[in-house]
Amino acid sequence: MTALRFAVPLILFTAACSPAWSDASVHLEQTAQPVTLVPAPVISVGVSDPNTQLILPWFLTDIINAINTRTSASDYLRTVGHGI
Repeated sequence: MTALRFAVPLILFTAACSPAWSDASVHLEQTAQPVTLVPAPVISVGVSDPNTQLILPWFLTDIINAINTRTSASDYLRTVGHGI
């Protein structure tokens, strides 16, 4: 008897909510907005004269390349650790 007392409300609740589940997916499809990615700016080091070539230390060049390629900090440190 007690099992029936708990089972009946659960069955009624499930039956009442089941039409809402199908409507929820339709509602999500209608309201979803496409995600647009904005390209991030690229870091560059230079001077005002385009004919001037900078010779940077290896670690600055590696840091700039890591930032521009979106390398994680841990991957960059691992690479630097292997190079030393």
